[in-house]
Amino acid sequence: MPLPMIHFQVAVHFFRNEDIPASFILGSIAPDAIHMRKNASREDKKRTHFDAESDTSKRELVQREYSHYISMNADEEWKWFVRGYFAHVLTDYFWVQQVYSSFKEKALADGLEPESMRRAYYRDTDQIDFNYYRNKPWAGKIWSQLIQSKAFALEPCVTFDEVNYWRYRTVHWFDLLAKEPGETPRYITEPMTEEFSQAAAERVKQVLTDWDPTL
Repeated sequence: MPLPMIHFQVAVHFFRNEDIPASFILGSIAPDAIHMRKNASREDKKRTHFDAESDTSKRELVQREYSHYISMNADEEWKWFVRGYFAHVLTDYFWVQQVYSSFKEKALADGLEPESMRRAYYRDTDQIDFNYYRNKPWAGKIWSQLIQSKAFALEPCVTFDEVNYWRYRTVHWFDLLAKEPGETPRYITEPMTEEFSQAAAERVKQVLTDWDPTL
């Protein structure tokens, strides 16, 4: 689903370019820390995201999980981490409905087989993430906060070590680990992700405010 830079862009819009709590930033990528688990399965990823991407009926379950986790600890850093975590879950859901569905329709119309579709998806989204990393004025500050943030586990979804490893994988993804596609996005474009991230931030904020009047 959306890669880290899209989640960070949603966070920037969520806070309307004001200061973003560092633990919210880390929380906003934490569900994908499941990729740091050895032999993690598709079912594991569904559990970390409460299966919200594929099943609209899970919204009440997600709300109950949010209420459970947000009340576990009075520490403000913890609460912002939880809010970031659930902002990620909601953003993924909105992405599937708005961006991925459009991508899939266009890719199928071009006759792409599943593996070719997967490559096309990551070619576009990886390139956009690289562009955001290079060009977004907020990227440097987000990186500093991502490094400095206190890490948390959100058991049983992701462990402390998984969140920490995923944090540093993200920090070094663009300068050490990944290879830039070097191609112009075809199916998912920056105008699409810009429109999406702004709208998604408003929708996420509305949902979380409904769930959490203290927000």
